[in-house]
Amino acid sequence: MRIEAAFFGTLGKDAESKTSTAGKPYLRLNIRVGDGEGAIWVSVSAFDATAIRCADNFKKGARVYIEGALRPTEWTGQDGAQRHGLSVMAWHCRLAAIGRNRHRREKHKPSDQQQVVPARHSTDGTPFDDPLPVWTP
Repeated sequence: MRIEAAFFGTLGKDAESKTSTAGKPYLRLNIRVGDGEGAIWVSVSAFDATAIRCADNFKKGARVYIEGALRPTEWTGQDGAQRHGLSVMAWHCRLAAIGRNRHRREKHKPSDQQQVVPARHSTDGTPFDDPLPVWTP
């Protein structure tokens, strides 16, 4: 059985560039998902070529969006207690254009890369009056 997941999270430390035993490059990420006491940590191995090329941008505290295959993991902690967690093998990994990252992207992106999507129409045919800004890499 395979469980697929998509989620936003916050990097707990800078991304680590690694190479698999088969010679494929990937990023190792530790991501906090959720807030407060309900937060969980997810270990992510990201094989997304675009993310690997931009590995230097995946810094502690950055918000990320992940899509991949989710699986439970078990290990023994340093105190000898049995631990449980989640890991994801990600095929899609991007910096999220929200929160802390939004300021960085807007600071460095040329203004001509921002597009405006034409107004959409509601089900009764009346147009919505606000165009939606879309960031394209």
